[in-house]
Amino acid sequence: MSKLSERRHEIHGMSAAQAHQELSDLRHKLFDLRLQKMRGEVKNNRQFPQVKADIARLMHHLGELQHAQAMAAAGELTDETADIAETAEEE
Repeated sequence: MSKLSERRHEIHGMSAAQAHQELSDLRHKLFDLRLQKMRGEVKNNRQFPQVKADIARLMHHLGELQHAQAMAAAGELTDETADIAETAEEE
């Protein structure tokens, strides 16, 4: 399994609280990278799109969790959204 697939699987298994914490950490990392770039200290420019992609993945996962919770509240659960809602409630 590739690193990307492992990362996607890791993010998919996160609860909402874990995803929010990881999102906060990644945003802070991106901010630090921007400061380092201004100082000329960044050696690997590939970090920028990688961090941005992880942020996007986390935001997508959080959106899925919120949608599943809304569906659960409305009583319109399918098998897939029931699994996602259970993961979101575990936080």
